[in-house]
Parts: sequence; structure tokens; C-alpha cells
Amino acid sequence: MLLIDRHPLEAEALNNVNHNLHKFAVEYDNTLKFFKERFRDGVIRFKKIGYPKYTKGADSSFRELPKITEPDTDWRIPLRAYVAIGDLGKHTWVCCLDPPEVLANGLYDLPKLSKRKSITIKDTLTVNIQQQPDLAFFLYKISPFMERPNHSGLFMIIDPIREDKEVGEKEMAEARRKYAVWNMLPNDKLNLMARSYGIEGTEEKQPNAIRKELEELLIRNDELQKNNPAIKGTKEFEEEMHVTDGVLLRAFIQKTIDDKRLEYKGDGRWRVGEKIIVQVPQSELDRKKDYLCNYLMAGNNLEKLQEFLKDMLSKEYLANIKDRKEWEWLSKIAGFNPAFKKTEEVKEKVNNFFCPL
Repeated sequence: MLLIDRHPLEAEALNNVNHNLHKFAVEYDNTLKFFKERFRDGVIRFKKIGYPKYTKGADSSFRELPKITEPDTDWRIPLRAYVAIGDLGKHTWVCCLDPPEVLANGLYDLPKLSKRKSITIKDTLTVNIQQQPDLAFFLYKISPFMERPNHSGLFMIIDPIREDKEVGEKEMAEARRKYAVWNMLPNDKLNLMARSYGIEGTEEKQPNAIRKELEELLIRNDELQKNNPAIKGTKEFEEEMHVTDGVLLRAFIQKTIDDKRLEYKGDGRWRVGEKIIVQVPQSELDRKKDYLCNYLMAGNNLEKLQEFLKDMLSKEYLANIKDRKEWEWLSKIAGFNPAFKKTEEVKEKVNNFFCPL
């Protein structure tokens, strides 16, 4: 039951224009009609602004997790408010979730012993409009704690149309990610793509385990990408499945790390044995592998890339390459154009350049 200045808002007030609460009843009735049109699933949702709060964390492999939920506390919203709505002026509104206490002269109030003088919201609150129309009206229209046009508050009323759009976009992104990892990526390309995205030890893992780890990594990257566009997420993964030179270099670097031939030291340097490849700036430590790749791929560092590959490549490794694209990539680095050349000729040029007799 709704009380206005301790008077109950009764149904007869709507049809009687001479009733003291007629204008209040009209406002209440119009709001419920709006609810029926706007919130077609029959519920209205209230969400704490700025919550849940997140902080960065790390998983067991020390990879960054973009969202770890911070501990939260309950908020209690009073069901009594002295406010003005529309042109009705200021009045004391009360929403009684229990039968009200009867006072003298036909007045009512919240029961003194009632435990429901307020309502608890932890993160979100969902109110069934059909079952609790008074509470829905009070929170939406009366409570000063709710955000409205020209009025700031602690809680926002969730827009169902916007929410449906966001949910749809989220589900679409999830579907694209799953399709890319589990359907479009063939097994013969799986290890290459996984290594290029930083998945460690792929040669010792089963394909489905690699796919699962790759999917989880892309979920993290898609979230991190919102604040850092340089991070590669699902969209970039789909584009790179054609296998670019960057993918081949990143995959090769990850393999040398797995084989413990390339190491990152605590002094901020990438090394092959005692040879320093590059010093990572302090600002790039979170993306130190990407920094190394970008450094080696820079056009003015071709000699550095050639020297790095000469240190890393072996006759045995070259003999196990099956993908023509990898041969072409190494051929271009060696300064030999592989276009329109037979694979055997490309292999010979690459072997002679990187592993001469």
C-alpha cells in the first residue's frame, strides 16, 4: 500500500475527480501504464551505479585477468521519502510492504515493529511489476536514491531496450569467438595460432585443451582491448587465421621461449644465451613479447631479425617445416622473393641463408 501524508492511495481516488488524492492516483495509474509498455517482460530492474567494481588480477600462469570483482556490501533504501513529483508539491510518501498501522482520524503509517521499512539492494534488484506495483512505483518515481533525468542518484533504472542490445552483442561476440576457435581453426594450424597468441607448451597439450585455453585468452583480450586497442582480440584473431608474417614471427618466438632458448631476464632484457636482443622499456613491460615482435618486425631492424633467426634456426627445424607460408616468410627475410618459385627452390635458398654448410 502507498501512503501520502499518511493517507492511503485507494482505487476510488482515480475515478473521483473531487478526491483529495485524485491527481496522485492519476500519476500512479499513468506510471503503471508506462511500465506495461516499457518493461514488457513484467519486471523492472534497478542497478547500483558503478558496481560491481573490478580490479586487475592474475591467473595461475601469471597472465593478467582484466576483471576480478571487488567485495561489495548491501545498501538499504528507505521506503519513506519526502519529495515532490511533477506539479504535486512535496509530500511524504510511504510504501508499506506489510499491512500499515492504523492511526486515529483515518490515518496510517508504517508499523513500528515492521522489519521492512527499507529494502536491500546488493548489486541489482528486480521487482515484479504485477506482484509489487506499489514498490515498483515508489522506487521508480519517488525514492531520491534513484537516478532520473536532472536528478543524480545511487541507483540507475536499467533500460530494457539498451540491455537487450548489449546482451545481444555480447552473445554474438561469444558465438563468433567459439566458431573461430572450435570450427574455423583446423588442427594443422592450431599450434601455430595458439603459440602466436602466447599459449605456452602447445606441443605437450591435447588439441581440445589448447582450444579451451585459446578461447579463455581471447575472452581476456577482448575485455582488455576496451582500454587498450593494441591488444589482439577475437576480431584480430579471425583476420590472422589467414596466417600473416606477424603470426609466424610471434609463433616462432613463443616456441623459442618454450624451448628455453630465448629468455626474458629480470633486468628487462630479452636474451639468447648472453647475447642481448633488446631492452624492454618500463612502459612496455606488460606486453614485453609484443614489444620484442614489433622490434624485430620494424623495417629498419631487418639485420637484427636475420641475426636472431640465424641464431635460432637449425637444419632440423627447417626440415620439419611443412607450411609453404612459413617457407615464404623466411625467404622474404633472407632477401629472396618466393613468388612463382617452386617450393624446393625456396627451401634451398632459405637453408643456404640461415644454415649454410
